[in-house]
This record gives sequence, structure tokens and C-alpha cells, in this order.
Amino acid sequence: MSKAIAYKGVPVEHLVEMPMDDVIKLLPSRARRSLKRGLTPQQRILLGKIREAKRIQQETGQQPELETHIRDMVILPEMVGLTIKVHSGREFGVVTITHEMIGHYLGEYVPTNKQVKHGAPGVGASRSSMYIEALFDLYRERSVKVSLDSSSIVPCYN
Repeated sequence: MSKAIAYKGVPVEHLVEMPMDDVIKLLPSRARRSLKRGLTPQQRILLGKIREAKRIQQETGQQPELETHIRDMVILPEMVGLTIKVHSGREFGVVTITHEMIGHYLGEYVPTNKQVKHGAPGVGASRSSMYIEALFDLYRERSVKVSLDSSSIVPCYN
């Protein structure tokens, strides 16, 4: 028997049908306060596009592509199952919304900066590399010079 998908003990199917006031009571405090203040005009437009995409998905079975720059939108139960492309500042990251994401923000799932991957240290990366130039100078001074006058090669040190 498979486990029913639920958010804080309430099945996701019931969350979609519940009034928004009851859903807000289940969310974490930060998301609850954000939604009680009301949605911004951009968030309202995004929510309308999400509802339209959900309707198209139910009618045709195809997932329409949604792209947004709105990272501060709280993930609501009606968004579960959609795939939304969220802008990271440079590119759009794909977010497939699951029931565990309810109450979080869209921007939490698309990082704005890449993780640093260190390679080998470059020139000047350590204190010891300060003396490399002096070492090269020493080798240049002691290089072998050929005297063209004599028949033999004679090393010449300056």
C-alpha cells in the first residue's frame, strides 16, 4: 500500500480544495505573514498564469512552459505538479514543484551563484612563488654561452 501524499497531515488533494485562509494557517510563519500582507501585482499575474497552465495541463495533458523572474512567490498547493523556470540572475533554472515545497519560496530552489570549484593554484598564489622570478634570473645568468671564435664550446658565466 502506498503512502498518501500529505502536507502537515492534510492530503494535497484536500489542500487544493481548501479555502486560502485555511491553507495559510498550515504554512510556516514567514510564508504566512507574506501571504497575509497580500500578493504583489507581479505575483498576482504569475498566479493567474499558473492557474491557466494548470487548466491547460488538465485539458490537454501537456505541460506549458512558465518562465518567471519572481523568486519571492510562496509555493502554494495549487502549484504542485507544475514545472516552472525561475530566473537566477543569469539563466532560468527548472523547478518541478512537489508537495514538500509547499510554503517555501520559488527562489530557494534556483541558486543565484555557482558553487566555487577550486583548481590548481596559479602563479603568485603562495609566498614561495615570490622567489620563482629570482630563480629564473639566476638560471638566465648561468646559461651556457657559445664562443664562436674558438673551435670548442666553452661555458661562460657572467
